[in-house]
Amino acid sequence: MPRKILAISNFKEHFELLPKLKSVIAENKPDILVVIGDILASDELEREYEKALLSKREPNRKLIHEKEHYIIETLDRFFREIGELGLKTFIVPGKNDAPLKVFLKAGYEAEIAYPNIRVLHEGFAGWRGEFELIGFGGLFTEHELEEDFVLKYPRWYVEYVLKFVNELKPRRLVALFYTPPIGQFVDSVPEDNKHYGSAIVNTIIKSLNPEVAIVGYRGKGHELVGNTIVVNPGDFGEGRYAILDLTQEKIKLEQFS
Repeated sequence: MPRKILAISNFKEHFELLPKLKSVIAENKPDILVVIGDILASDELEREYEKALLSKREPNRKLIHEKEHYIIETLDRFFREIGELGLKTFIVPGKNDAPLKVFLKAGYEAEIAYPNIRVLHEGFAGWRGEFELIGFGGLFTEHELEEDFVLKYPRWYVEYVLKFVNELKPRRLVALFYTPPIGQFVDSVPEDNKHYGSAIVNTIIKSLNPEVAIVGYRGKGHELVGNTIVVNPGDFGEGRYAILDLTQEKIKLEQFS
């Protein structure tokens, strides 16, 4: 039986591209869809958080209240339109998908309305009794923990939460992270000659040894990190997506025509 994954990342409110995504689904007939954040486009809350840190002041929480209605409406639209695709879908939040409690509430309500949707953040889900999928969203950092203005998680927190995977002892594991590992392609942006990955993800991959890790944030491509195939589909806004055939062990990085 085929085990085919269609993966996208950095949705960033590009609702206009969903008809093309539907065409890709119809043509390739994937078993599941994986969506790696950001779902939301704006980083205004993150910028306020960073300014507050630099100024050694508390971030302006009024900004959250001013943006909350738009955030809720946008997330509700996203979950509705993705849910209506009818495909089993696993969604991991990105750094912009804050406040986390608003994102999770929208996801919870969507899972009731559309049982094919599953928000996978700090948790796991089984897939046809053969695979286990684990998901952890947001940016991994060495020390910062923030969930209201931006999603950032420190090393100790990520490693503590994912301890359960060693007890789970999955036969085949697929990991979904917003943050990429440090690599050659999957975290790099040639235009600015920078790498955006985190060594925390490299450590996790070495520890948990997933068969596949699907990541987002910056970069695109696929490569081996340890024994794990790491895939970054690239920006959905540029029409990029990845198709992983786990039966034939094939990966295709594609772009909408």
